[in-house]
Amino acid sequence: MRTQELLSLLRSEKGRHLEFEYAPGKFLPATFHITEVKNQKITSVDCGGRKLAFNQTVVQLYVNDLETLRKPWTTDKALSILDLVDTKDAMDKEAEVFFEWGHGALRTSVYSVELIENDEDTLRIKLFAQQPVCKPSLELALSAASCCN
Repeated sequence: MRTQELLSLLRSEKGRHLEFEYAPGKFLPATFHITEVKNQKITSVDCGGRKLAFNQTVVQLYVNDLETLRKPWTTDKALSILDLVDTKDAMDKEAEVFFEWGHGALRTSVYSVELIENDEDTLRIKLFAQQPVCKPSLELALSAASCCN
């Protein structure tokens, strides 16, 4: 999901509850916060020796165990935070968006959006952690035997 797609989704679903499902049937507690939004500029070199450069948006989610249950998060609240970030440090709207979260025994991971679900009053963002991949084997018409096998 691109950053612009997330912003458009939140705008089109105003006033709905917002939930994140990080594994089948497992949801972030209602006391989660969007604690930081990272506008990351990545430069890297893949195992085939190609230099890469791209941007990504990482929305960091946080759970405070000491906080008592409060109103569920809404699309409006999330959008207000992302809009504030965009005024302070403009987000690349074409950048892929990721969600960073971990809690207790669950180590912090970076998740992609797998699926969006809507029910009567809730927007549910289903997350998944992507496995590492050999980029030359995905992006080149050649065999990645020289670096990935």
